[in-house]
Amino acid sequence: MKKLVSIVLVSLAAPLLRAEFSAGFARLDITPPLGLPMPGHFHKRIADGVLDPLCVECIAVSDGTNDALIYSVDDLQLPGPFFEKAFPAITAATGVPRDRIYVHSTHTHTGVSSMLGEKVAPENQPIVAHTELRITKLADAGRAALSNRAPATIAIGQTECKGISFIRRYRMKDGSVRTNPGQTNPDVAAALGTPDESLRVVRFKRKGAPDIAIVNFGTHPDSIGGTKYSADWPGVVRQTFENAIGGGVKCLFLNGAQGDVNHSMRFPPPARLALRAARQDGTNPKAIATFIGRAVAGAAISVWDLCEDVPSGPVRGLVKAHPLPTNRPTAEETKWIELYDAGRENEIPLKGMELKTLTGQWSRARRLKNGPDHRDILISTLAIGDVLAFAGVPGEPYVDIGRAIKTQSPFATTIISCLTNGSHGYFPSTQAHQEGGYEGLSAWFAAPAGDMIIAASVTQLKELQGKN
Repeated sequence: MKKLVSIVLVSLAAPLLRAEFSAGFARLDITPPLGLPMPGHFHKRIADGVLDPLCVECIAVSDGTNDALIYSVDDLQLPGPFFEKAFPAITAATGVPRDRIYVHSTHTHTGVSSMLGEKVAPENQPIVAHTELRITKLADAGRAALSNRAPATIAIGQTECKGISFIRRYRMKDGSVRTNPGQTNPDVAAALGTPDESLRVVRFKRKGAPDIAIVNFGTHPDSIGGTKYSADWPGVVRQTFENAIGGGVKCLFLNGAQGDVNHSMRFPPPARLALRAARQDGTNPKAIATFIGRAVAGAAISVWDLCEDVPSGPVRGLVKAHPLPTNRPTAEETKWIELYDAGRENEIPLKGMELKTLTGQWSRARRLKNGPDHRDILISTLAIGDVLAFAGVPGEPYVDIGRAIKTQSPFATTIISCLTNGSHGYFPSTQAHQEGGYEGLSAWFAAPAGDMIIAASVTQLKELQGKN
């Protein structure tokens, strides 16, 4: 009889043991070899040095039945063909299905290009080799993070990091719209929008193992330039946070909705001008990155000990394809490209980055001239329990899109990340599309794509909430 009772008790206890929430962490170096092209600028750059390592980080979470993997990769972007290979590779290595794989690129502009395919020129084979290596590293990091799991609880903190992120689109006095018109340009009338200065911290408090942090804040990581690899200010956030907290704590950074914001301040004070000078003259290439990273890390540190406990719960995710209308060139844009190709660019009413964006070899206006009218994108959502969720957009959404998703989400805390499980360029709001400017010229999708992304993200979040 005692033996039977023992068997019954063990059977009843087993689900409880399986249901214990756990979290693990892994970080792997993915710094490329020198000599590879560096994307993100309008001129060719070949890497000739390393300022700091590029990394892939992974947090594995588990409710005892379902596992999920949250990645942060020091990359400008990772396109669709990358994930066609990466998803199966990660699943094969970890057993985690695509719906619970969440891969974010920080958008550093001092990383390396990605390229896959059978018909690749010989000179580009080193890029292909490193792209395939990154896929292997993602799979390895997922496996390592799962092995590193320890029982955990969840706590969440929120604050603001002011004076770091600024709207980079401006209405000019002549009525036009310009991106990055210059910090002291007298022709600027007003900024077109308000930055989202909110910062969120997710703290995984682990039993018998160092805690893990997710820090979420949004602005462009393009503060270094040059031809040396660097994780830019997100790398400084991680390093500063981990060094300050100590005890082996690990930090993963997720960049938020940052399509129309960067660090460029109008009429900066002398101290900020000094940082810019130190970067430009080479005395301190990371001067601005260090300032931003320390500020963001400092804000996160300020709420670390004040994070409020929230219940964990079932881990679930959805990665779904949604069709969006493409931004095919207008008759006027097609005419401008013809003028440019004929050497008559002086007849085109565009200058600088707007002109290069429209007329470049791989511009959306050239690529979409013959269609298609719609393309699919992947919206990625992940939830842990009733309180915490993640919404990933496969491109660079404007801050208003991120705000709207957070406001309409059924979860008390929703972490927004750009460039997640894909990369499809800028996602302006409908109003921004109508206003014009660089991002609208380069956007692969037409209005109301931004509204459709909000609706799709919120619908998936509500579906996840209903599954709990």
